[in-house]
Formats: sequence, C-alpha cells, structure tokens
Amino acid sequence: MRLPRDTTRLSIVGLVVLALLAVGLSVAALRQPGRVTATPAPAQSSTTVPPTASPATDSSPAQSSTPAPSSATSSATPSSTPVTPRTVVIVGDSYSLGASTQTWVGPVAEKLGWTTVVNLSSPGRGYLATPRQCDFVPCATFEGTIPKVVESQPDVVVTFGGFADGDFSITALTADYYRTLRASLPGTQIVALSPVTTEAGPAPYWLTLHSQSIRDGVEAVGGTFVDLGQPGLGNGEALSAEAHAAIAQRVIDRLSQG
Repeated sequence: MRLPRDTTRLSIVGLVVLALLAVGLSVAALRQPGRVTATPAPAQSSTTVPPTASPATDSSPAQSSTPAPSSATSSATPSSTPVTPRTVVIVGDSYSLGASTQTWVGPVAEKLGWTTVVNLSSPGRGYLATPRQCDFVPCATFEGTIPKVVESQPDVVVTFGGFADGDFSITALTADYYRTLRASLPGTQIVALSPVTTEAGPAPYWLTLHSQSIRDGVEAVGGTFVDLGQPGLGNGEALSAEAHAAIAQRVIDRLSQG
C-alpha cells in the first residue's frame, strides 16, 4: 500500500501552501493605507543649553538718576561775617614806641584783627620807674596809667616792660598793677609780655626775676603771659627790625592759641 507516502507528501504540500499564504498576508498588511512606519528619534546631545532668562518686569516706575532738588536755595550767596571791632591799649616803654609798621605792634594788630590801637608807651616807663617824658597825662608808672587805659574801654590791654625798673624787686608792684587793672576792666583780655634787653652779653639775672614776677601777677587775674626770650640782645639802645619781627611772631603764636 502507498498511503503513508502520499500522506507525507500532502503534509509537505500543505506546509508550503501555509507558508505562501502567510507571506501574502504580510505583504497585504504592509500595503494597507494609513499605516505609518515609526522612525526612531535621534539621540539627545549631552550639552545642556541654559534657557535665556527674560528680564523681570517691575511694576513700579524707574527711578531717575538725577537727585531731587533740595528745599534750600542753591543760588543763595553766603553773607560775609563782619569783623568785630577790637580796641587794644599798649602800655609800655620805648620798645613799643614808633610807627606801628616799624614795631612789633603793627604785624600783631593786622594778624589778630586789632582795629583800634591806643599806644600809651613812654620811654623809661615801668612797674616801678616813672617815664622820662610823656605825650599824655598822667605821666606815671604802669599802675598810675590805669585811669588813662580805662578811658578807652579796651577789649585787650597789653603791657610790655620791666627793663627800666633795674635791679629792684617788682613782685608786689606787678601783683598790685594787674589786680587793679582787672578790677577796673573785668571783661578785658589782659596780656603781659616778658621784659627784654638790647644790651650786649647775657641778660642780667634780675631780668629773669622780673619776668617771673610779671607772669605770677598776670596769671593770678586770669591774664595771659607771653615769654619773648631775648630777641634784642646785643642790638644796642634800640630793637632791630628783626627783633621786632621776632617779638611779633611770638605774640601772634601765643595769642592765637586762645
């Protein structure tokens, strides 16, 4: 009998038919309309680009860079400060006599604002010594001149002398003079300058004692003492222009300190 071989042949033919049928179905499926083949997306780059930041929107109006004008008037011109008149009395000997521009008095007055200067100096005047001559009365010692000083109602009184008193103690006289001057002019600035000499050689020791007596007397009443040193030493009978300039500078320096 040949039945098994035929059966095997039929089976093979059936498998072939099925395979052809499957291929045909696949081709038909691929050709159906609307069917889109998906394309794979490209890989992303490893570089990250930061997003661009948009400027923040401020609801308030922008401020102007120009400052607002102040309430003060910018065109106002400052008023100049008027100079306060100052009357000064000089009580001294021949070392303070002469034109103010040629002595220590002129430069000091200009620098310190002394508008009126009354010079009551006379040759030979001192705390003890009576002057040889006077252009005014009373022709007396420093203390005897106080009534004349008071007449001017000065803002400042400067006393400069002592050399004419010689080698005699003036301690009590200087104390009395400055006490009386203060009592007569309670609101006045009182200034005393140390005595100087124009003689050759070292200054005599008694002049140093006079200087100490004058300092004690004026400072006891709240006055100011100015130590001049000896800028005129060896000038002869008169102070030189350089000595006057040195005295002026020392007075200016000391009184500028207040």
